[in-house]
Amino acid sequence: MAERLLAAAGEALELSLRQPGRVRAAAFDLLAADALLTYACEAALEGDAPDAALERLVSIGGGS
Repeated sequence: MAERLLAAAGEALELSLRQPGRVRAAAFDLLAADALLTYACEAALEGDAPDAALERLVSIGGGS
């Protein structure tokens, strides 16, 4: 679940970055990316190995 949320956060961030300048829609996409990333971290913490899950999210997220 955490990886799917991370992927959705990446998509929302990409949408935001495609709309440079002071565009309200870009701000909403950025806020969505932030929320999805937060949910991904929360989902990772709920598993049996939270440290490993968070480390994996960081390694995946850093490459996108």
